[in-house]
Amino acid sequence: MTSFAVMTNTIRWEWFRLCRRTEFWVILGLLALAVVGTLVVSAGVLRLIQSDFFIPPYGYPLLVFELLSRLGPFLGIILAGTVFGSDYGWGTFRPLFARGQPRWQVVTAKLALAASILAAVWVASWLLAAAVGLVAADASTNGVEIMPWDSGGWVESAGRFASAWPVAIAYLLLGALLCALGRSTAFGLGVGIAVLIVESIAYPAAGAISQLALDVNLGDYTRWTLWGTTRGLMGRDDEFGPWVFLPAVVAYAGVFAALAALVTERRDVSSGNG
Repeated sequence: MTSFAVMTNTIRWEWFRLCRRTEFWVILGLLALAVVGTLVVSAGVLRLIQSDFFIPPYGYPLLVFELLSRLGPFLGIILAGTVFGSDYGWGTFRPLFARGQPRWQVVTAKLALAASILAAVWVASWLLAAAVGLVAADASTNGVEIMPWDSGGWVESAGRFASAWPVAIAYLLLGALLCALGRSTAFGLGVGIAVLIVESIAYPAAGAISQLALDVNLGDYTRWTLWGTTRGLMGRDDEFGPWVFLPAVVAYAGVFAALAALVTERRDVSSGNG
């Protein structure tokens, strides 16, 4: 059997295991509620209020982008714990490795499955948001004539929407690395979420302090950190275009993935670590 066939079978087996876990569907269900809620509230509010403000059809995916861009890193960390880290807690890595398959193939299959799930979430969210935009646009324009099939608007909207997916992947791989380092789901989730919280608080606070007290733009020095590159890719850096940051985000993701595979390859795998 070729390596590709082995990997494909491994991914199918991992999906078979994952789709029977209640917490996985709970996570997807909560995310679906958040996406649907964002679209329903946005369309509903514009129906009820009388205003000159309106959202073009391609604007609805941007609303969902704002949601996913904030939830994506958390979703990546949680999915890493669910797909990858849980085998440490349950002690199921030992029987997986006992089959004789190289450890890096098992790790790659798990991460490829998680990345595919995130891609499916992004595609489904985009299609739903675009459909709602096309349906709700007439009710939200208040007589303003717009072009529903404005190709420029849709292309820009799609590019912005897609930019949040590599960010989620980078944090997915960071979460996998943390799970491998701690040999624990709890360690990976706890440290990963702590990193996200510290990033969301420490960077803005330090930036404000440095700007006010020292008249120094801290963003010039943190632009190429993981936090800076992921924000830049999603269009939150005023100096550079977003896609300038894509190679850096891909590099971070590659390093995290390689280290996760290396740590899993070289360290003993104990069982039942939580």
